Amino acid sequence: MSAITGMSPMTGPDDSVKRPPPRPGGLQRRRTGVPATTGTVRVAVSVVLAILVALPLGGCGNSKTTSSATAVSSATPKIENDTQVFDVVGTASLQFTPATLIAKPGKITVNLTVERGSPPHNFVISTIPAARTNYATTDTPRSVTFTVDQPGQYPFICTIHPNMRGTLIIS
Repeated sequence: MSAITGMSPMTGPDDSVKRPPPRPGGLQRRRTGVPATTGTVRVAVSVVLAILVALPLGGCGNSKTTSSATAVSSATPKIENDTQVFDVVGTASLQFTPATLIAKPGKITVNLTVERGSPPHNFVISTIPAARTNYATTDTPRSVTFTVDQPGQYPFICTIHPNMRGTLIIS
């Protein structure tokens, strides 16, 4: 077989078809009659289409979290009998929902529940000794009532999961 060969579509290499030697620098002329840039454009369009298909459709559909508790970053209390009341959920992803509680000085109640499939959690503000619950489980929610008179930020944690944190903001 010679170094310059063609391909027969039916049988493979065909020594009877002679091709010109390669051009210097590896540049070859396309033999299809299609300009060289057309293939590049087709590849680019294919890549762009693949990316567009792979992107999530923002604004369409439902924006649910993987947790059964709806992710809420901050909350203000409901008022019951002159007490500011927060419903806080300890999640399976080891987060408080909401993680930021915004209240005014006064009496505060935190009702801690734990979502199904989550380990036990508690609610503790270390700088306020009365702001501490026992461990809550899926079947045993816990509540704590305490008073805060001074404006400021009061971090809270789950002592079982120290990276599970939130903040009570009194303004």
